[in-house]
Amino acid sequence: MREPEVALAFTADLWVEELHRHLTDHGGARVRTLLVEPEGALEEAYDVLVAGHRWPALTRALVADVHAHGRAVVGVHDREELASREHLLALGVDALVESDAGADAFVRAIASVAARRDDRLGARSIVAPTRAGRLVTVGGPPGVGRTEIAIELALALGRRTSVVLVDADDIAPAVAPRLYLPIEPNLRTAIDAVEHSRGELDNCVLVEATSHLRIVSGLPNATAWAQVRPGEVVRVVDRLADDSDVVVADGAGMLEDVGTGTARGRFATARTILGEADVVIAVCDPSPHAVGRFLGWSVDALALAPEASIIVVVNRAPSARFRRAELYEVITRNLPLRDVVFVPDDRRVTDAAWNGTAVGRGSFTRAVDAIADRVMALPRRSSDVVAMDEAS
Repeated sequence: MREPEVALAFTADLWVEELHRHLTDHGGARVRTLLVEPEGALEEAYDVLVAGHRWPALTRALVADVHAHGRAVVGVHDREELASREHLLALGVDALVESDAGADAFVRAIASVAARRDDRLGARSIVAPTRAGRLVTVGGPPGVGRTEIAIELALALGRRTSVVLVDADDIAPAVAPRLYLPIEPNLRTAIDAVEHSRGELDNCVLVEATSHLRIVSGLPNATAWAQVRPGEVVRVVDRLADDSDVVVADGAGMLEDVGTGTARGRFATARTILGEADVVIAVCDPSPHAVGRFLGWSVDALALAPEASIIVVVNRAPSARFRRAELYEVITRNLPLRDVVFVPDDRRVTDAAWNGTAVGRGSFTRAVDAIADRVMALPRRSSDVVAMDEAS
């Protein structure tokens, strides 16, 4: 039986050096890597992460992501700091060891959680927790009017059931500016509430004054993407879904797997919320060039969300029937779809953007209302790819 491999989080605590020396000299486990930055906890291959409560990178999000990679976590706390033990328990570590317990106690804890990990990996079936409400992700290439569709769809669904709109776009978050909402609280503060218990999640949800739509605004600026992990966004969505039948997420824009030198790509959040979706609203622009970009985007979307129901929306669609027919033919010929939704161009959308309000009733809202009806009729998860046609 092989020795478990360990990733040891580096801090100035004395136990770190003592444990490293003991494992090197006497065995019982093998130190695979010393970690300073949290990215290494996901990039390296090992069995057990051993980290003390003083390691600043040890958060609930990191523990959950380590677990998602099939690894275990041993938390090390100080006997004289009672809060340190409770802190590690709240993070969800697999086992606790006192910092002065001695090397043998560390080895036993490592071996114990490694064995439990192997049992879990060897099990034939693992029941994953399910999200209470449904996740509807609105996506499409940049510039197609995705945010307008997301806002109106959330409003339309809100007339049918309980809904919260989340701006998960970490490139150009636009829901708050579009509706003249404050930039705080926002997704970053919602993550702090869920991951670190800093405040209540309900206090991070804004309510638009006129429509009473519940909204979690996006990141305060585009540079904040590096401070947010995709798993954190998903856990915020999961918590919101506990109290809402539908969570509408705007933000599945660029989907390329672009590396950044860290454990995740630049567009990892967009890829994740698309892959988690029960329903994907795929928005495209009607120009020939934009349709070409949309088809490229759709290839990635279909690969990331093979089980989601997909509704394709041509936004600002031309009124001429022969042009709609051409768009329909190009899209359905290249994608495994049966039909397409056409949402007409409506001057009320521009007027609403200038006023910072919801779009007034008209052809745009009627078309999105029809999409909301279809979303409500779709199952939570499906391998079918669905679309429809709305003439208006």
